[in-house]
Amino acid sequence: MSFLEAIISGIVQGLTEFLPVSSSGHLVILHKLFGLKEPQLTFNIFLHLGTLSAVFIVFWRDIIDIFTIRKKIGFFIIIATAATAIFVFIFGKGVEALFGNSRLVGAMLILTGSWLIIGSFVRFGTSGLTGFKSFLIGIAQGVASIPGISRSGATISTALFLGVEPRNAARFSFLLSIPAIIGAFLFKIRQGGFEGFGVNHIFGFFTSCIIGVFSLKLLLRSLESDKLHFFGFYCIAAGLVTVILL
Repeated sequence: MSFLEAIISGIVQGLTEFLPVSSSGHLVILHKLFGLKEPQLTFNIFLHLGTLSAVFIVFWRDIIDIFTIRKKIGFFIIIATAATAIFVFIFGKGVEALFGNSRLVGAMLILTGSWLIIGSFVRFGTSGLTGFKSFLIGIAQGVASIPGISRSGATISTALFLGVEPRNAARFSFLLSIPAIIGAFLFKIRQGGFEGFGVNHIFGFFTSCIIGVFSLKLLLRSLESDKLHFFGFYCIAAGLVTVILL
């Protein structure tokens, strides 16, 4: 992977990790356009570490609150993380084999778009988080390990569908991403380290972090103005183009 490809990948990751349009799906499509035949799993983890840093930058006060005045949210994050871990433990190997299949990515983008639209307009349940809602949101995060399904889109839409207020849904979604990304990072190390590590991984990391801060703030504004469904229409259109052309 060249320096330019690493920078472009970082930009795409930073934009699509928080905007609910599937970062993994866009990276699969982008790397196919670059002519990279093998899944860039190590490089992709560094890109996710960059956007994880963006979460710390934007939500540092909320992270501190989890350990001080809002410990109940921390408990809900543990429940959701456990649900994600169960899903990945059962289906993880099958999911990893799906990376590189651009047509499947297109189909999952269409599913993401439909998920976003339903979450924007359909409400089921009372407001506020509960242990059961947290478990379902965690399962949604596990399903989002499939390339083409947006992690933020799946978790936020599921929370909205279950009656959680938009800003609280986004806050919980991104706080929930912290143990998920750290877990993926540690799992990769346990598998055998980082094959092919180079300076481009560092450039990708910093690019995705910087762009991620801006896109995260953009998503929060979109939720406040009730425009999440527009991302759903984009995902459906992108998915159709991918299925037809790639």
